[in-house]
Amino acid sequence: MKISVIVAVYNRLEYLKNILLALEAQIEKPYEVIIADDGSYEDLEKAITKILPQLSYKLKHVYQQDIGFRLSRSRNNAVRFSEGELLLFLDQDILFDNHFIKNIKEIIKEGLVIKMDAVSLKEKETEKIKIELNNQKKFDYKIIDKYVTKDEKKIIKKKYQKDIIRNLLYNLNFAKRGAKIIGLGIGIFKKNFIELNGFDENYIGWGYEDDDLCNRIYCYGLKVVPFNYENILVHMYHGEDTTKKTSLNEKYYYKRKDEIFGKRDYKCEYGYDNPKDKDECKIKLIK
Repeated sequence: MKISVIVAVYNRLEYLKNILLALEAQIEKPYEVIIADDGSYEDLEKAITKILPQLSYKLKHVYQQDIGFRLSRSRNNAVRFSEGELLLFLDQDILFDNHFIKNIKEIIKEGLVIKMDAVSLKEKETEKIKIELNNQKKFDYKIIDKYVTKDEKKIIKKKYQKDIIRNLLYNLNFAKRGAKIIGLGIGIFKKNFIELNGFDENYIGWGYEDDDLCNRIYCYGLKVVPFNYENILVHMYHGEDTTKKTSLNEKYYYKRKDEIFGKRDYKCEYGYDNPKDKDECKIKLIK
């Protein structure tokens, strides 16, 4: 099974370098990694040029103009140029151990979508990890693991257990949906993603595009399963997105939620098949 890893990027390219190395360190490599770039002004190839000789997978850069926070469109762009049967959507500031891809392949089955959660690191720990990783020739997850506390690991385990309960309630028809996906890490078969018309491109600015996709996943008849809590993912610290306070997505989300569950409307109007914006999208094969 070919896996296309789609990494959402907007500047902060020191994080991108680390996730690319984490993917190279996998016991089972992805077929390709696609950088879904929402208009970064930082020089991407300059940021990763030193590590390119280490990478054994195919690497693509899909770029769109910066005319606002358009994460949904950026991810849809990447899917259009993907070759894998399974899509893994990851944020650039997520890191994981070298069994990550292997475990994904063991969990995923027809009719399922994988949700991932992560320990959110504080700024101090993030800076220490960045310095230590920068001094290593290859990615070493042990550097990260030592900064994750037992309490933080317990929190992830509790979230996993809650997701199992949510799925049980859903299976017993006590809830409209079970476990909820989070944008930082999603695994979904490409054919299912296309049937849903991908991410809804009416979401511009911060938030709700992942929750909307989750509603449509359940409406379509798929189920969400949580990733193994023993494989801890970490979310590197960064400042809050500046568009969060001014985002208008919440109002649109609740309107769509009523339509999705009320009318069984699992396809979004603007998405994979028909982009909302018509500005050019550029693709480059880096490696």
